[in-house]
Amino acid sequence: MPATAKHIVAESARLIWRLTLYFAVGVAAFQLLVKGLQWTIRALDVQFAEASGMEPAELVGIGQAILLVAAILAWVVVERSGRNRLGLILPIRPIALAHLCQGTLWGFAAISTTITAIAIFGGYRVSGLALTGSALAYYVPLWLLVAVLNGLAENLAFLGYPLFRIARTVGWTPAILLVGLVFAAVHLGNPGQNPIAIGSLFLIGVLMAMTIWLTGNLWLSVGIHTGVIIGEDLVFSVPDSGVTYTGHLLAARLTGPAWLSGGDAGPEGSVLALPVFTALLLVLRFIYRRRPAANPGGDSLRPTDAVSI
Repeated sequence: MPATAKHIVAESARLIWRLTLYFAVGVAAFQLLVKGLQWTIRALDVQFAEASGMEPAELVGIGQAILLVAAILAWVVVERSGRNRLGLILPIRPIALAHLCQGTLWGFAAISTTITAIAIFGGYRVSGLALTGSALAYYVPLWLLVAVLNGLAENLAFLGYPLFRIARTVGWTPAILLVGLVFAAVHLGNPGQNPIAIGSLFLIGVLMAMTIWLTGNLWLSVGIHTGVIIGEDLVFSVPDSGVTYTGHLLAARLTGPAWLSGGDAGPEGSVLALPVFTALLLVLRFIYRRRPAANPGGDSLRPTDAVSI
């Protein structure tokens, strides 16, 4: 076997081993922590506010916190088990807060544009406020916290180590596309999903992965995810990837055919979401131009110039 072929086989084997170990540790840690949470809730007889057809907002926040811990644990285990560590992918720097806030605005703008377009064609209706008084004071900060946790947890778990490790081996273009597929695939089990929604989630995954390549870290992508969650779950009060939660600001509903409104899947199931998030991808690709100094993952991960996205 030629030396080049041997090198490719060896690198591929190392990549598969690292990703297998990462997801095995992450899944195991997540399952154990969920079991512990369930036991604690039963033991303490904890009760959350419930509504017909809705999941408690508190539980999604706790679930995302568990996912975040599991992702960090998996990352640490895999990093310590090998050489050539990736370096910081969530660096604590002044630019981090700026990128988090900018991303939140971009994500909120994208979902707002999508829902506004749906409303123009008659697919979104609002009948009034659903939160007032003490409920408003409780759920608004809760959802802001949950949105950030969601962005951190899912982005670190699926767009953190896996993206950087795949990019090191095969380059950024295939890595971005692969994690986009992973991001869409992990939402397949959600109720009410449809092919358009899965396509939108793939596009959003690619969009967030592209911003990681552009900026060198996860903060902008975390913000984008956060902004979408705030828009869907709190402000516009619609299903989020097929699930509806308590604590909606508005008494709102999606109406009309699923191809327009998104139906049970939520706005990402609407055909109008595709051009909106495609436009956002192009805008961010132009605004956050990748500079030679940007080195995603630290000095141990060399930037790859052969990226066509």
